[in-house]
Amino acid sequence: MRFARTLTLGLVTLMVAVAALVTGLAWHDGYRIYIVHTGSMAPTLRPGDAVLDRPEPLVVHPGDLVTFRIRSGPDPVVTHRVASLAGVLVRTKGDANRTVDPWVLKESQIVGSTMAKLPRIGYLIFYLEQPRGLASVITIFVGLLLLWQLFFPASEAKPTPSAQARARHG
Repeated sequence: MRFARTLTLGLVTLMVAVAALVTGLAWHDGYRIYIVHTGSMAPTLRPGDAVLDRPEPLVVHPGDLVTFRIRSGPDPVVTHRVASLAGVLVRTKGDANRTVDPWVLKESQIVGSTMAKLPRIGYLIFYLEQPRGLASVITIFVGLLLLWQLFFPASEAKPTPSAQARARHG
């Protein structure tokens, strides 16, 4: 029983470490996850979805899904489809919008191109970004550890030979 418990704990620790390593390497290489907040890309992307973006593309083509900043700085990013190109200028359009976006982008404003849609994962990411969300995950983790201890208690310590002898002669 103790071996199974140690093995399970070791496997969980290894999985968490590998996930953290892969995430860290991807982040370092420029991969990002962005949450979709509006319905401008419906039905392709809906509010609450998330997109996994690879680093800014060297070349964009009409029809590509790209994430960009309208202005430089910490402004929120937008993910729309490339509608047209004119040299280094890019026009975008949300799938649900009837007309192209009113802005004209420079290719340098594109921060990434979408490589995967993560349905409804944006809700989870948003939840975990909140202090109460993170606290609830920690509470659940501690609760699971306590339940594990309750249902799979550590084996009783074996008495030493001298204690066994005292018990027999005692």
